[in-house]
Amino acid sequence: MMTSREIRLADYLREECILCDMEADSRDRAIEQLVGLLHRHLDGFDSDKAYQAVMARERQAATVLSEGLALPHARIDGLARPVLALATSRVGIDFEAVGESPVHVMVLILTPKDDPGAYLRLVATLSKTLGRPHLIKRLSVAADAREAYGILTEDRNGVEVRLNAESVMNRNPVTLDEGDTLAHAIHAFCANRAMDIPVVDVDGDLRGVVAIEDLLGLSLPQHLLWMEDLAPIENFEPFAELLRKDAETKVADFMHDTFVAVPPDMPAMQLSKIFLMQHIRQIQVLEGRRFLGVVNLESFISQIFWA
Repeated sequence: MMTSREIRLADYLREECILCDMEADSRDRAIEQLVGLLHRHLDGFDSDKAYQAVMARERQAATVLSEGLALPHARIDGLARPVLALATSRVGIDFEAVGESPVHVMVLILTPKDDPGAYLRLVATLSKTLGRPHLIKRLSVAADAREAYGILTEDRNGVEVRLNAESVMNRNPVTLDEGDTLAHAIHAFCANRAMDIPVVDVDGDLRGVVAIEDLLGLSLPQHLLWMEDLAPIENFEPFAELLRKDAETKVADFMHDTFVAVPPDMPAMQLSKIFLMQHIRQIQVLEGRRFLGVVNLESFISQIFWA
């Protein structure tokens, strides 16, 4: 008997909602085709609004989950239950994700707006299912919808899913090394609009964290903070002085080794309490000292309320 934590993709995906070797070569056109396919076979939602919602999410951040796989998604008003549509492409679809290769398997996920856990559970299930060796390749060359459906649903017993830190973490965040320079760190913060960056060594262990405030702290020593009025420092002289040394100052000189860390199996709901009680922006996910990823408050809120 299937438990409440087991997900069977066959319960959410129908064979007629699969397009094999689709002709669309752009992300926008591919998403439009899959939304239209779902609407034709399932109805119950406004296809134009659904398309706009999916595209709005894509503009926020590309949903390329791993090499060759994308999971565009949106939460929709009035939808009774989660639904999936799948497309494969032998030549690949450009998802406009910087540094990512073309997408060969795309799964569109539409979930009810008032069910934040549905999207997370389906993503966790698809990640686990499609993470099997060679499965993306098998799907991308499937001859027809029946074959693709059989490949994706061959596990009839379902996949057990636990919503934990591993489910919601960013597995590939921007990181720094202790030997990186201040110049490198400044570029990392500004180019990625980051607020906190983990410092990871060559063995993959977390050594510390650098917060954006640490850059200010380097520039404003304690004797300046005691001054009532900093108006006379019109040209940001302390910052200019620091920038003159940005190639000499190392990340190890200003990172801090106090941070909040949780194991990968920490229940995702518990992370909400940690964010609220400890007033932090980022939680490190560790296995021992080995760095696995981060949960950023901004991303966590997006996954819960917007996905």
